[in-house]
Amino acid sequence: MRKLTTLIAASMTAALALSAGMAVMADEPDFTGEGSIAYVVTGLGDMSFNDSGEVGMNTLRAAGYDVKTVETGDDASGYEDTMYDLLDTGYDYVIASSTYKDQIEKVAPEFTDTKFVLFDVNSDTEVASDNILYIYFKQNESSYLGGIVAAGMSKTGAIGAIGGVENPVIKDFITGYVDGALSYNPDIKVSTGWVGDWSNTAKMKEICNTQNSSADVDVFFPIAGGAGTGAFEASTEIDDSWALGVDSDQYAAFIDSNEAFAKVIPTSVTKEVGNTMVSLFKDPSTIEWGTLRAMGVAEDAVGLAENEYYEEVVPQEVRDAVETAKEGIKDGSIVVKSYFDGTEDDYAELIGSVG
Repeated sequence: MRKLTTLIAASMTAALALSAGMAVMADEPDFTGEGSIAYVVTGLGDMSFNDSGEVGMNTLRAAGYDVKTVETGDDASGYEDTMYDLLDTGYDYVIASSTYKDQIEKVAPEFTDTKFVLFDVNSDTEVASDNILYIYFKQNESSYLGGIVAAGMSKTGAIGAIGGVENPVIKDFITGYVDGALSYNPDIKVSTGWVGDWSNTAKMKEICNTQNSSADVDVFFPIAGGAGTGAFEASTEIDDSWALGVDSDQYAAFIDSNEAFAKVIPTSVTKEVGNTMVSLFKDPSTIEWGTLRAMGVAEDAVGLAENEYYEEVVPQEVRDAVETAKEGIKDGSIVVKSYFDGTEDDYAELIGSVG
């Protein structure tokens, strides 16, 4: 058997995530499922996407599941070996993001006794095996709400969005963000940029500083995993500027460890990975394997972090606009633009229209 490096999440990381307000409590309706779960991530400690899922894993641990978190690092050349090692060891379930889509779709037909949850896929993903559940988060809906906040908080009428790696999911975030900002201020200007990875905080900070100096951007939206902290650092140094968090409540994640960062985060555009996994595994017998499930604002799978700081610093009229938008999305009267509903040319036209 190939050597597998598995790490149960360190207690400090778990405590950090719990303090971030991302947890779902295990004392809700009784769990009826059981078994072993491998949660596969590039790394914990991003205070964002991966940590959000880890809080869900902590809840599943408390509910009686045997859960191990496996940190693979960013080198994709080892992902396939890691998957085979996991399956040789034997797990009832493997949970992983679309980062591991190619590897999971290769191994799943060979290991039919294992069920796989592949989350954060594209909306047009085709089901490759009947033991895989694909989850598509409607991140455009939550970023629409974030766009309203950004446009409402901006004093210059110019906001920014900076992605990590250029891919359809991040472009969907940006599409919704622009759509929401335009709904609040039809004259809003939006600058976009790309870091090129998920960890380069210095590059993120540089892009934010450039957006501010060249386009007068005063609200940043980093969508770049761990690299996003570069936007918070930039915002602490730029007068009268803000930076939205992403994937989890990043104000809560930083308030005890880095108050300066926390104080520039009026809200976060959330993708409730942990909540979603807990919801699924309360009773896994109800999961429809071999399907693609879309989850958005109506399912409470995405949204905004509306904590005490949000209530304090975001003007009432902006919060009212967010509430109106949420209700409109839920009842269908607001259909948020999505990158997946158009072409690359449509996306380029949208970005060009606000540049």
